[in-house]
Amino acid sequence: MVKKMPKLSIIISSDKLDKLYPAAILASTAAAMDWEAELFFTFWGLLALKKDYEPSEISLDYAQYKNALIKAVESGSMPKWKSLIKEGKEKGKIKVYACSATMGVFNIKKDDLEDFVDNVLGAASFLSKAKDSQVTLFI
Repeated sequence: MVKKMPKLSIIISSDKLDKLYPAAILASTAAAMDWEAELFFTFWGLLALKKDYEPSEISLDYAQYKNALIKAVESGSMPKWKSLIKEGKEKGKIKVYACSATMGVFNIKKDDLEDFVDNVLGAASFLSKAKDSQVTLFI
């Protein structure tokens, strides 16, 4: 019998760095642990997947830490959040999905998205994939 690896599903609904980094860190850590990770970007989170769009804002609750995070990224002590996802994808363990409904609302086309996006899905399709996850998060 083939042992099924654990799976993590994350719904990302914000393009703020204090949301993107935890999602990317958890997904890349899961991939390093040989887990599958599926990321579903919806609403404002979808904006973060646009080519040439580099989120730079932090939620107001954490604004006082923005300079520390930016400094860590610029110094190289913290990788960019997209790099974390790309590294996990190279291991074949991370899948990235864009929300089809949000794409329609924001008039975003598949060609507008980063190349590492695996597919465009509706909420029902993502939930169908996520239902067998051992860990499911909404960030």
